[in-house]
Amino acid sequence: WTIVDVLVDEMEPILSAFRARLMWFGAHIAKRRSKSENDVEKKLLWTRVELEWVQRKVRPMIRVVRHMIHEKVIEANVTQYLEDVEDHLETYLEEISRSIGVCDSLRDQVRSFRDREQQGVLYVLALVTTMTSPMQLLASMYGMNFIDKLNRPVVPGLGLMDEKRGYPLFWGLGVAIVSTIYISFRFVLKWM
Repeated sequence: WTIVDVLVDEMEPILSAFRARLMWFGAHIAKRRSKSENDVEKKLLWTRVELEWVQRKVRPMIRVVRHMIHEKVIEANVTQYLEDVEDHLETYLEEISRSIGVCDSLRDQVRSFRDREQQGVLYVLALVTTMTSPMQLLASMYGMNFIDKLNRPVVPGLGLMDEKRGYPLFWGLGVAIVSTIYISFRFVLKWM
């Protein structure tokens, strides 16, 4: 039973080291958010694997201690001590399970921060695309070669496009449409 006692006493520094590591990960993730290194998630996964390994090693120890408690040869005061050791081992198992949950939670947090950052990038790209598409539409309309009966260039719906009128009309319409979209996004829909 003294071997079991030494093993149980040696468990506390191991669990303290895991606690300190998880606290460091939590502070690092909270501080750096999505900018934390790519290997943080791998290190958290490795920590989880190590915790599961420790958990697999502690479970049989509980069975051994229970078996020793039920032995008739062992004295009553030793049995009481072994019951205390069993309680400590069960507490360690619960703490290991909680630490595994913390690992999973921290990995989810890292993924969540990265997902939010990617959503922000996609949002900006969608806004830029929406803002530039009217200019593309106007350029495609101006690029069509429509000619009236007098062989002058025209754009359907906009009329005659000579050098004096075409260029200011293109940029005027483009700026007006993009400005309207920007104002509606910014002030009416409050998307920006």
